Amino acid sequence: MDREAYNSAPIISGNKRVFFLNGSLVRKHHVSKSNGIMSVYNINEDRIESCLISDFKKNSEKAYSVKDTSLLVSRHQKHIYRLVTNGVLPPPVAASVGAERGWRIRAYYSASMVKEIRDILASQHRGRPRKDGLISNSTVPTSQELTRRMGEGILTYTRTEDGNFVPLWTESI
Repeated sequence: MDREAYNSAPIISGNKRVFFLNGSLVRKHHVSKSNGIMSVYNINEDRIESCLISDFKKNSEKAYSVKDTSLLVSRHQKHIYRLVTNGVLPPPVAASVGAERGWRIRAYYSASMVKEIRDILASQHRGRPRKDGLISNSTVPTSQELTRRMGEGILTYTRTEDGNFVPLWTESI
């Protein structure tokens, strides 16, 4: 996927029901806005926990499925699984007790893990090795493009005379 198609693609906002809270997958169980307290079901530890709504908003991260992660980093879903099996990428956190992955069990990456995966893929060379040993990998989106696609920032481009797109500035929401 070229840069123009990647940047014009819609935002992938992550899962609406599952979040990461302190490294564990959680789901909202009950929210009491008048008291400022909410209950979350910790999927990995199979228990209900209570926390302040403000703490949840500060410490929670979006959860992205493996398919969404593959779209964010411009790789095929099977390629992500292959890199996890080879030990190049960290494994996703499974939505089961003990976070054990298995057949037909959904697995998720947190937003910080997706950014880490982008950094790992950007440091790998694609194709035949160069004679000078440098890394050329133009298919991985930049970190600014990734944050824009995740819905956390705005990226503005201008088109140069030769048809390339150059970022003007970045802005955080």
